[in-house]
Amino acid sequence: MQNKIGQLSYTELCELVERGVVEGVGIDAINSNSINVTLGNKFLLERPSVNGVAGIHYRPLEFSKRESPAFLEVEGGVILAPGAFCLAALVEKINLPSNLTCSVMLRSSAARMGIEHSYAGFGDSGYSGNLTLELKNFLQYHSIHLRGGDKICQLVFHHCTPVPDGKCYASTGAKYCGDTGPQPIKQEVK
Repeated sequence: MQNKIGQLSYTELCELVERGVVEGVGIDAINSNSINVTLGNKFLLERPSVNGVAGIHYRPLEFSKRESPAFLEVEGGVILAPGAFCLAALVEKINLPSNLTCSVMLRSSAARMGIEHSYAGFGDSGYSGNLTLELKNFLQYHSIHLRGGDKICQLVFHHCTPVPDGKCYASTGAKYCGDTGPQPIKQEVK
């Protein structure tokens, strides 16, 4: 049996939506090689220090300890000042089988507005949940207002050789599987 490998296109994307691999998507959101997706209403905005000069926290975060930045939870929308950072999540739920991965890509109009998305927006085979987005205002002189319901991103899907049972994301610790809403950094699962 030959396995499909490569990026999915319109007809295959429609089939994914019909099978429930992507929940909460209408046919009008499906493009030739991607699916437009929606920001949820909850945002985690990086919070400045009340004691630091210009809001800067004096103690650096330790990645080895998986320390999360201080966040302020905001509902409905967020205004990103120049250089500001926030976490947001997709409304649409992803349920990836063992032979499929997905990437979150900015729509070109959002990138041209000055929004930057970290390349951590990736769904491994076996992932299920609402992907968290890491967003930053890349502009120097303008703030950007993001609201729940904005369609700033799209999902791109790739066929891959099926991942063996026990090796899919959901089977290997899966600390972000089942997430709803934006999630800060989590401790490693041992």
